[in-house]
Amino acid sequence: MGQMKRNISKIGKAPGSAIYTGNKESFETKIEYIMYNESDYKRESVNNLKEIDWKAEENTWINIVGINESEVVEEVMEYVNLNSLVVEDILHIGHRPKIEIYDDYIFIVIKMLTFEENNLRINSEQVSMILHGNTLITFQEIEKDVFDPIRKRIANKLGSINKRHMDYLLYCLIDSIVDNYYILLDEIEDKIDELEEDILINDNESNPLPEIYKLRKELLLLKTAVWPIKEIVNELQKDYSLLTEPTRIYLSDLNDHVNQIMDYIVVYREMISTMFDTHLSNMSNRMNKVMTTLTIFSAIFIPITFLAGIYGMNFNYMPELSYKYGYPIFILLCFIISISMLYIFKKRKWM
Repeated sequence: MGQMKRNISKIGKAPGSAIYTGNKESFETKIEYIMYNESDYKRESVNNLKEIDWKAEENTWINIVGINESEVVEEVMEYVNLNSLVVEDILHIGHRPKIEIYDDYIFIVIKMLTFEENNLRINSEQVSMILHGNTLITFQEIEKDVFDPIRKRIANKLGSINKRHMDYLLYCLIDSIVDNYYILLDEIEDKIDELEEDILINDNESNPLPEIYKLRKELLLLKTAVWPIKEIVNELQKDYSLLTEPTRIYLSDLNDHVNQIMDYIVVYREMISTMFDTHLSNMSNRMNKVMTTLTIFSAIFIPITFLAGIYGMNFNYMPELSYKYGYPIFILLCFIISISMLYIFKKRKWM
C-alpha cells in the first residue's frame, strides 16, 4: 500500500482512532519479553500481555511483532498510560520517523530498511519504541529484524548492556537500525558501480534509464527515512530525567553516524545524476556516429549522382554514349571517386 493510500484510509476518522494502515496479511501477533540485569536473564514468549510482570525490578524488553491486531496495541494502554494519539501513530505504519517526550515515557518511531536488489526497491518496516521506566516496548510489523546481535549480547552478558539502565538498550536498538543503513548503502553502491560499468566501460546499447530513475527515487525515500533521525537524536541529547548521562555520550556517536549516512546519500544521488547525464551523452554520441556515417555515404554518392544525372539526360549528341568502352570507364570513374573521397575523409579523420 502506498503512503498516500495509507493516509486516505484515515480520512474522516476521529483523532486517536486505532486503525492499522499496513498490510492486512501481516504475520500473526507474537509477544516476547526479555528480563535481565547484571546477574539474571530470562527470555520467554507469551500469548498475551497479562503473563508479563510489569512491576518487575529487572530491565524488561517487550517485543510485539505483527501489529495488524490493533487490540494488542490498545491493551498496552492498560499498563502504560499511553496517549490515544500514540496508539494511532503505532498502527499508522506510514508515519514519519519522530520522537515525542511525555511525562513518564518516550515514544519513538523509526524505519528499519532493507534493499531488494532484484527490484531496486527499499523495503521499509516501521518500528515503534516506548521507553517507560525500566521497561522498553517495541512494536514491529514483521518478525525479521536486526536486533539479534543485541539479544545475544544480553543473553551472553557481553559488554555493559546488562549493567546499564533501559535507556542504553533504547540507544542500542536505534544504533543497530542506523548501522544496518550502512549495509543498505553498500548494496546500493554495488548497483551504482554496476550501472557505471555498463554505461562507461561496456557502453551497452541497453536502456539503463528505468534503473537510474528507480535508484534516484529510492535514495530520496531513504533520505526521508534517515533525516528525521537527526531530530530524534538531538531531542534525546537534551536533559530529560528519563535518560541517564552516560547514554547521552553514546548518542553523540550515533549522531555522527546519521550525518555520515546523509553524506553518502547526497554523494550517491550526485553519482546517479552524473550517470544520467553520461547516458544521455552516450546516446547523443551514438546518434552522431550514425549521422556521420550516413553523411559520409551521402557525400560519396553526390559526385556519382551528378555524373549519373548528366549521362541520364536525353540529348541526341553525347559522344560518350556511343563509345564502346564508355560504360566500364564510367564505372571505373565512379569507383576512383569513391576511393579518393574515402581516402580524404580518413586523412582528415572524419571517419
